[in-house]
Amino acid sequence: MKKKLRVETLVFILPALLIIFFFMFLPMVESFTASFHSNTDASKFVGLKNYIELFKDPVFINFESIKVGKQPYGALINSIIWIVIHLPLSMFLGLMCALIMIRLPRVHFLRSMIFLGMVIPGVITGVVTQFLFEKSSGMVSNFFGMIGVVSLYKSWFAYADTALLALILTSVWVWTGYSMIVFLSALSAIPDSFIEAAVLDGANIFQVFWFIKLPLLKNSISTVVVMSIINELTSFDIVYSSTYGGPGGASNVLGLQMYLESFRYSNFGTGAAIATVMTLIATIPIYFNVRNTVKK
Repeated sequence: MKKKLRVETLVFILPALLIIFFFMFLPMVESFTASFHSNTDASKFVGLKNYIELFKDPVFINFESIKVGKQPYGALINSIIWIVIHLPLSMFLGLMCALIMIRLPRVHFLRSMIFLGMVIPGVITGVVTQFLFEKSSGMVSNFFGMIGVVSLYKSWFAYADTALLALILTSVWVWTGYSMIVFLSALSAIPDSFIEAAVLDGANIFQVFWFIKLPLLKNSISTVVVMSIINELTSFDIVYSSTYGGPGGASNVLGLQMYLESFRYSNFGTGAAIATVMTLIATIPIYFNVRNTVKK
């Protein structure tokens, strides 16, 4: 019976394994191999030359701009800034929305509106973002103008100090819906008896959240962290359709730079090196997430 069960299991998972092997694993290996070959001659092995040249390129990481604290910092630093701002904001807002929505089980319209950003194509989101942050007609810019924040009452995409921030805030709006759905599912799975027992013991609403709900959300938090970082590293469509990395490279990110090197400049070796760097960065949270899951 055990042998038969193993055979049946293999039959069911084989199609998925084949898809993963041919469409994910093999391209990943090919990309990693290409990063060690010349941009002009794919058969010529150049070792770590592409990586060395990559870290010397100010478009990838601009050490001089980092020293003075002014954009452009380069695609790598911009992507790290994107993660540092986007991840906590989208997780916090998603969790807050989930905690509110769990108390409003019949208000499906609000859930749909919050999740709407996830179903709108990124290119359209990028185009709409241009209007939101325009000085003359933009809702965001005019809001800051109304409350007297003159420094932000401007066309955000026209200035190096605000272009990247505008894209990050847009991405936060888009990704909050995903975080909300994940946390909402996890909160719905918490037995009511846990909450009732805590309340009977005298726990207030904050203690119930901190000692009951939050520990039970650890797996969901890990999932959101991993998926968010992958999304943040591969951000491309919003940047491409709104700023194209401008002004002056101030909003350039790894996803866009990989596209430009590979398909605009035909530097496939350099593009593959960027893809490898992105994979290595994404591997860190994935590793810790898997390790914690295995321990449990």
